[in-house]
Amino acid sequence: MTTLPAPNHADTGAAASAGRDPAAGPADSSGPADSSGPADSSGPADSRGTADTAGPAAGPGAGGRSWLRGEPADPDAVRLIAFPHAGAGAASFARWPEVFGPAVAFVRAQLPGREDAAAEPPARRVADVTGPLCDQVTAGVVAAGRGAVALYGHSMGALVAFELARALCAAGTPPVHLFVSGRRAPHQPNRRPRIDRYPDAEFADALESMGVTDGAMPRTPSFLRYALRVARADLELSEEYDYPPAPPLRCGITAFYGTQDPVVDDDQVRAWAAETDGPFRWHTFPGGHFFHQHHRGAIAAIMAETLAASAVPAAATAAVTLPTRASS
Repeated sequence: MTTLPAPNHADTGAAASAGRDPAAGPADSSGPADSSGPADSSGPADSRGTADTAGPAAGPGAGGRSWLRGEPADPDAVRLIAFPHAGAGAASFARWPEVFGPAVAFVRAQLPGREDAAAEPPARRVADVTGPLCDQVTAGVVAAGRGAVALYGHSMGALVAFELARALCAAGTPPVHLFVSGRRAPHQPNRRPRIDRYPDAEFADALESMGVTDGAMPRTPSFLRYALRVARADLELSEEYDYPPAPPLRCGITAFYGTQDPVVDDDQVRAWAAETDGPFRWHTFPGGHFFHQHHRGAIAAIMAETLAASAVPAAATAAVTLPTRASS
């Protein structure tokens, strides 16, 4: 186990002590997380406004849109596709692209039912998400192979990333690495009470009391209508997940854990080691369920180092087609 002290990066400071993502602003992480973790309070619109730029070859998901959002990038860059906690959207990773160098292109997934995709019904089963995502990623694969695909998920997003990794392996385009945080290994049982079936008031109370909201949850009717709908659907997706036994992933896995996380226990994070035939590493950071937002500079450095050191097998040298980054 590698234990890292709280880093002295620009992404820490007074805002971190206030219980939110210091650089991301109010749109990023003031809402409920995931009791396996829910939601993002950014509301129905992604205020960061990044267009769907996963490239013309990435096929449509719900509503005929791409679920993958990224800035123009070098075609040789590793595409690191990120999936947020339950109830959250692409805005929860709005400040992450800037902490990576040009060798890693950070791509944010916008799942149905949230932010500017709020008109779409949220998915309630993992397969309803990973199927369209796998189609979009594999549709963007260049046969000649330039750049690789890696996956990162926080809390519920880790479950989505894991099952997408399995689907990509089955499609012959395995990711080069899987990064997970704030989530028990998929074969591990949930040790916390199931709360997604509670009435609204009790549901909101339970999210706060379990420490899965980054501060007090707003109780305005408009926010509750939006956030609780998405949070319930995402938690149902997580709770109804039935782990299908399968061979371990061929790619390595790196897991991150917040030492004060009330949602998951450290032994269940370490259990991710059973899901790979490749290298497994785990890193701990001070903090609760949203520790990843307060240490993203250090986490990004670990990710970049891991991806740079990864041996990319021929079968995995596939790229999601994104526009080429203009030179500055």
